[in-house]
Amino acid sequence: MSDSRSSQLHGSGVQVKRDLVPASPVGRWAVVLAVVGLGAWVVLPLISMQFRETYPVTDTWVMPAIGVVVSDAAAVFNILAVWHWEERSVLNIVSAVLIVVAAVFFTFIVVAEGLAGV
Repeated sequence: MSDSRSSQLHGSGVQVKRDLVPASPVGRWAVVLAVVGLGAWVVLPLISMQFRETYPVTDTWVMPAIGVVVSDAAAVFNILAVWHWEERSVLNIVSAVLIVVAAVFFTFIVVAEGLAGV
């Protein structure tokens, strides 16, 4: 039923095996940046709630802008890692999909709130 080719991809005579974790430092950095980009949307609101009275700048447009920049940079780096540097581990593909969807969503929300004047 199952042969040795079932777990490998065959394209133009080259065998490529999918690994779960990234093999190169670029792939590991991409996964770490995706976690940081998504984690920023948990940590930054907590910082805003904690220091709202002490530092008024945390209650302005600065914190959402930092979150958008961090998540967008992580999304770009993950896309480059998967397509340009060909880091095709399962973790890299999953983190790229998650961070790209999240970055587009958060960018849309922050820009829409800015245009609406909220």
